[in-house]
Formats: sequence, C-alpha cells, structure tokens
Amino acid sequence: MQFNIRLPKDLVKDMEYIAKNLKISRNDWLKVKLAELISREIESEKFDIYEQAEDKFVRGVITEQDFMQRKGIKPTKEMLKRRAESIKRQKILQKNSKLYSKNYFDEAKKEIKKKN
Repeated sequence: MQFNIRLPKDLVKDMEYIAKNLKISRNDWLKVKLAELISREIESEKFDIYEQAEDKFVRGVITEQDFMQRKGIKPTKEMLKRRAESIKRQKILQKNSKLYSKNYFDEAKKEIKKKN
C-alpha cells in the first residue's frame, strides 16, 4: 500500500535526526513506526470487539452466529445461561413497563374526567 502524507517541517527534521543517528532511512524508520502503531491499535480494537461481542450476546443483541463470527468460538454454557436469564428479565421489564404505562394513562384519564 502506498499513500502520501504531509508532515510539518519540524517533525520531518526530527525524523531525519533520529534516522540519521540510527543509520537508517527516514522512510524506513517511518514505515516501522507506523506499522508498530497500527499493530497496537489493531490489537486494542480486536480486544474491544471480543469484549463487546460477549456482552452483546448475553444481552440478546447479537445472534450466536454473529458471536461466533466475531470471536471465532461458540458461546460457553455459562454465557447461554446468562443470555436466557437476561432475555427473561427483559421480557419481565417490558411487561411491567407496559402495565405501568397503561395504569399511568388510565389514572391520567380519570383525573381529566374528574376535572371536567
């Protein structure tokens, strides 16, 4: 891959100083440093993707196939158990939320009727 990049003169000067003292070309030094930075960033991103995949799977946001695609392994029995519990809690919360909303609106209607 090839790309062009504009750098401030002071930065280029510093890069030349380092490259000269290491007895390598400025371009080679830059290639190595970019590769090191990109490699570290990739590892960090992969770790985040792995961590998020487990959390999203347990919460029921992604499927087992999505999880396997991201992590490269099947979910553990413990994760499947936690997922089932999480989905069960979500359904209970959803049901309670609907009941609360219905009761709230029923009470609001009663209050409006009393005022009229």
